[in-house]
Amino acid sequence: MKLIVTYDISNDRDREEFSGHLERLGLTRIQRSVFIGRGNLQLIKDIEKLAKKYIEPSRDCVLIVPIDEYYWRRSRVLGTPFNGNRKLVGVDIIA
Repeated sequence: MKLIVTYDISNDRDREEFSGHLERLGLTRIQRSVFIGRGNLQLIKDIEKLAKKYIEPSRDCVLIVPIDEYYWRRSRVLGTPFNGNRKLVGVDIIA
């Protein structure tokens, strides 16, 4: 399965540290606050645990969306992804 992780963390330092952890977990940044990657239920739990360290629940948010391969293959990108030098495997980029 694929995971999409998106977040809105108001504290600059916490936001940067959280994004660094996502990269170290093997996720790829596709927008400023959006990452994708391969995942499983354990990775979802790990991200949840990590997010609890960095968010203030009354104002911040982390959204973790698991997507199976069937739906991932139907994804489309319009324009240039944030990290335009990496192809999103299995996704058509429409210019």
